[in-house]
Amino acid sequence: MKRGQLLTEDAKEHFFKIAYPAAPFQEYVDYYFEISPHTDAADFYINGLPSSNTLIAFNLNEQPWHSLKEGSDTPAVFNYAHLLGHTSVLHTGVYAGGMHTFFVKLRPGIAALLFKEEAASFVNTHIDLFCLWGKDLSAEQLIAAGNFRERIQLFQNMLLKRFVNDRHYMKVQRLHQLVKTFHSLQLKGEKEIEKICQRNWVSYASARRDFLQYIGFTPKYCQRISRLKLALKEYKKQGYHFYYEDFGYTDFSHFAKDSRQITGRPPSLLI
Repeated sequence: MKRGQLLTEDAKEHFFKIAYPAAPFQEYVDYYFEISPHTDAADFYINGLPSSNTLIAFNLNEQPWHSLKEGSDTPAVFNYAHLLGHTSVLHTGVYAGGMHTFFVKLRPGIAALLFKEEAASFVNTHIDLFCLWGKDLSAEQLIAAGNFRERIQLFQNMLLKRFVNDRHYMKVQRLHQLVKTFHSLQLKGEKEIEKICQRNWVSYASARRDFLQYIGFTPKYCQRISRLKLALKEYKKQGYHFYYEDFGYTDFSHFAKDSRQITGRPPSLLI
């Protein structure tokens, strides 16, 4: 397996398209993207960091793509429609020339509501999508769509049919507010997270229970993987001398240690 790269949202790769949802779908989806290398392109390797998000992947042609979990020798093969659960393990995606896949990056906790399943059932797993939701939206419909924008519209039409505002949805909205705060503060431990919970009128114990129910990870772990991703993006741009303090790290060795603990690799082998 070749060393993968970190493909960030602002990537300018020719085979990568990205679009962000308009309201009201911002509550459900972080963004949509497509990967479609030219037919004669060499295999491209992308590092998938541990994440509290869930991906939905629709293959739009017969060319599959592969994903290899860190420490495993057997890649998973994706050739139709799959739910890729939130993960605590680094995965390397292998995208061959000619493949074409439409992805939906669901916000944390949304998969548990969308498919009415406990979040723990999605952790570190992948599932045939139609085992979860039948034929509400088929790959054939997406293939027949004329372009990326039409595929997004089809998916959003499906979301409108499935979602209702109940007490579970309100709890997930509250978790999103906490996760957003994790992105913007230099958090170093659970005490800081407890203070954030207090400012949002929820106890840490309640937040932890809801995180485990709807996201599958603790608030502290969600904060750690979010911080690492943001720091790696900056490290990729700035190199060794990036401002690691801005992400709650005491020094570069602290950042490198966190990277190894979370992904099994040093930062230099992730970007």
